Amino acid sequence: MPELPDSPVQSLSRHLRQQLHLHGRRRAAQTPFLLAVWQFTPREDRATVLARLARHSRNAVLAAPADQAERLAKQLRRDARPCEAWQDVIVAPAFDADWQTQLEAALVLLAACPDRRAALPVAVAEPEDTP
Repeated sequence: MPELPDSPVQSLSRHLRQQLHLHGRRRAAQTPFLLAVWQFTPREDRATVLARLARHSRNAVLAAPADQAERLAKQLRRDARPCEAWQDVIVAPAFDADWQTQLEAALVLLAACPDRRAALPVAVAEPEDTP
């Protein structure tokens, strides 16, 4: 079932891609807007985004982890290698981390994706889609 264009996953995907593009990984993780969007997005939707990113960056080369976010990103990517679809990726380790570490790990994975548009597809809402 396709997601609604204005679903939390779509909105979070759009903001992650935009903020990474505008600010780079380190600065994007510190922008108050992205911090608020990530923090107040439901946990299940954050898990969906992390699973998609882990699946799409599973063959990317990540630098040696220097902090918790990079360690989490590397673990998620490693866990995604045997999975055929993003729905199969287990992101349970991410829930042990605080939400800021999750956000930074998402940005690490997104930055490592060879095709960011494929990793986080974003549908554009049409005027008739909104009530």
